[in-house]
Amino acid sequence: MVERSELDWIVQKATELLVDKVKDSLLTDHDIELAFNIFAKPRLERLSDAFKNDLEQRQARDFIIMKLQERMTQLNAEQWQKLE
Repeated sequence: MVERSELDWIVQKATELLVDKVKDSLLTDHDIELAFNIFAKPRLERLSDAFKNDLEQRQARDFIIMKLQERMTQLNAEQWQKLE
């Protein structure tokens, strides 16, 4: 079983890509997909033996995507609302 703290760490590291990107333009779902594919997906694949089954692995993926979407919304608001 993968620890929640490990998933949080993956989210944190993938978010670093978004932090850099938001300075150039509003973040989109494409940016989430890019951050996930570049950072989170390879790490989840390396952790695949730690998952009990496919459901647990899908739940971990969904958790990471959800957290990245939350961060996207927050980062867009912080970066672009202050410029309006």
